[in-house]
Amino acid sequence: MSTATTQQVPEDELSPTEVVEKILVVKTAIIRNWKMLLLLPVLGFGIGYAMDTYIKKPPTYEANVVFNLGAGGQSSGFGDVAGLLGLGSAPDANIFTGENFFYFVKSRPVLERNLMKEVEVNGKKELLANFYIDSSGIKTSDWEDRPDLQKFKFKDADISKMDLNSRIVLNAIVKRTAEATEIASLDRKSSFTSITTKMENERLAGLWVTNLLKTVEEMYTENQTQKTRKTLRLLQHRADSLAAVLGIAEHKLARQMDYSEQIMMPEAKVSAKSMERKSSFLQQLYYEAMANAEKMRVSLVREAPLFTEIEGIKVPLDVKYEDKRNAKIGALAGLLIALIFTYFRTVFTTTVVSKEVVKA
Repeated sequence: MSTATTQQVPEDELSPTEVVEKILVVKTAIIRNWKMLLLLPVLGFGIGYAMDTYIKKPPTYEANVVFNLGAGGQSSGFGDVAGLLGLGSAPDANIFTGENFFYFVKSRPVLERNLMKEVEVNGKKELLANFYIDSSGIKTSDWEDRPDLQKFKFKDADISKMDLNSRIVLNAIVKRTAEATEIASLDRKSSFTSITTKMENERLAGLWVTNLLKTVEEMYTENQTQKTRKTLRLLQHRADSLAAVLGIAEHKLARQMDYSEQIMMPEAKVSAKSMERKSSFLQQLYYEAMANAEKMRVSLVREAPLFTEIEGIKVPLDVKYEDKRNAKIGALAGLLIALIFTYFRTVFTTTVVSKEVVKA
């Protein structure tokens, strides 16, 4: 007697028959609602296209510079002299490494200094911030309802002398330029870094990135060589003080020697010899201080980081046009709404039919 084994499909799986039934249900739902599936995406596309046409943005110009940052070498003279003055010789290597450097480039002090620099536009010198106000489109986009700012100009490049209204305007421009500026490494295996900006004016975009690179180099160098410059100021002050004392001592020595030549007394000659030794000692200290100060100047040059420009801005700059995003988003949104509507309509219809069958 043989027994037949019947394979049953698990509850969490669909049988081939059920799969076919599901496909037929989907097919039927698409056929019944084809007008809605076609109409809503077209309507969404039309609304998005109208928005793209109405809210038409002007083209932007992309400026890009590529540079390499080479670390300055630490001279041996700095460690010796700084040790004598009680200053540490170890550089702050963590301040501008990795992501910290990227943040530094877009930090407010760097952008403010760059905006307050003078640039030459059509043969005339003007602040980069004023040129930005006239050329960036900020008057029509952000200050359209501010007639008091339509003719605004920065009168002084000294930020500490600005009034409250000028500070508010400068903060707004700094925020806008930070959003328009991008800095990144070209590749993980490469040490090259790129600074990129997109602005409505071609001349403004080029001036912004080229001057920003110079500003970053200036402020980066100032921070990296801060200890050496402090040591140089101390050594120079010491040399100046010794020069003043040495001048007084040499003046007294000259008078004493002239006095000792006129008076033939042994005490006068002893006093002259003593002052001569003092003058020689002060002269030796002065020469050492001048030599140490000169070492600090050489060290300052060696420690300064080297910014090497690999690629400058292109001429002319690349033009970027705004793509029709609203039209695409509208079409996708319309299709999604149509599918959701079709799903709920199919479920509701199936439920109603099932209840009628049960009642029958």
